[in-house]
Amino acid sequence: MMEKAKTVALVVLVAASLVQSYLLAYSSPNYEPINQMEYVDSGLDGPPAALADLILPEQMIIHFGNKQHTVLPYGHQFYNMVYSDLLKQRSFENLRRTNLPASYLDWDLIRDTRPGIEIRFKEAVPVGTLKSIMKIKEDFTVEDVGISKIWIYESKEEVKTYFLSDSPEIVYEAVQSDLTVKELENKIGLGAHLPAYYPDSRHDYYLPAVDLQMVQYKVPFNIFTEDQLKRSLFPDPGMARFLFERDGAQIYTDGKRGLQVRNGDHWFSYSDPVSVPVESRAETKENLTNAVKFINRHGGWNSDYLFSRVSPNYAFGPQTFEFRQYVGGYPVMNTEQSSFGYIKIVMQKGVISNYERSMINMDIGLAEKSAYRLPGGDALATMLEQSGLNPVAVYPAYQATLGDEKIHLVPQWAVELQDGTYRFLKEPMSEELAGS
Repeated sequence: MMEKAKTVALVVLVAASLVQSYLLAYSSPNYEPINQMEYVDSGLDGPPAALADLILPEQMIIHFGNKQHTVLPYGHQFYNMVYSDLLKQRSFENLRRTNLPASYLDWDLIRDTRPGIEIRFKEAVPVGTLKSIMKIKEDFTVEDVGISKIWIYESKEEVKTYFLSDSPEIVYEAVQSDLTVKELENKIGLGAHLPAYYPDSRHDYYLPAVDLQMVQYKVPFNIFTEDQLKRSLFPDPGMARFLFERDGAQIYTDGKRGLQVRNGDHWFSYSDPVSVPVESRAETKENLTNAVKFINRHGGWNSDYLFSRVSPNYAFGPQTFEFRQYVGGYPVMNTEQSSFGYIKIVMQKGVISNYERSMINMDIGLAEKSAYRLPGGDALATMLEQSGLNPVAVYPAYQATLGDEKIHLVPQWAVELQDGTYRFLKEPMSEELAGS
């Protein structure tokens, strides 16, 4: 009986072997090609961001009336409350263009006498894009107009809302809104105990009447490697080859795209030539949206960033977008203006042609923090006078200095000039608080 079972088993194994041999010899396996983009892990793991997270206001100015003012910087606790309750949840309808001379809109008078909130963007945002953070209903002709300020104030027991464009002659009024006077007053009251600010008599910015209490940081960091960059930026990293070295920068290409890596200041620039008709008109909304999508896929946002500049605003051909890095609600800058604190990307007809940013990835969660006092009031006024500069804006910022193991972020007053460049004011009066 045992011998018979062994014989049956042997016959089955031989038959199975013959079938398998036949299949291997005559069948055509259905191989599925592997998509390289699905398995390449670049290691550039900055989180993605929605466009709405990047076009937030740079600051909100609360006007109390009687020439009293204060400023809520980006990220401040009260800033977040005003944004959530006043902008995100309220509706503003039937935008119509207003003729300033005919309407007798005196902004200096409104600023000093009317309780309200002035919302400022670092760069004008198209109405069509602004709708991603606000409930706006407007005539289609307003869609591409860039808005630099939103001014909401109380007038004769009603709320007035104006959208100021990047052109001084173009202002829009929201004829209808579900925002009440009481709700506006509640938000204005949030700033009652914050430091007082005053408007500069010659320029459109505000300065603190007292010193500002800030925080300085010592932040550990790591640096993206060239291999990580190649894996993130080239569709087939294996095709990217070292080309040559020029002025200390290493050049890589896959025959179409180029990557320049400057290890000295930890900066890279990636180019992908595009073929777009010269007469193609730039559409800021489309370009901005696609720029954010590209960065989400190729490096992400390793900190808070705000949309800070576009050049040119309305033109044919390419547009350059800049996103400024923020820490603790204030912009991060470097004495070398081309090497830290921002992401730059060039778009043309919705297609990227150039992308550059720092290779440094800060770990803010592990930063050492200490208190710092930034001079305001008369000391700041003296610093400005002695600088001899003619600024278009003055604001607190972090000057970034790279050490061997950590980046030092020290509060400074940044002065922005007409050409878009900036300087740091000398701070002989600033001093760290005890225990810093």
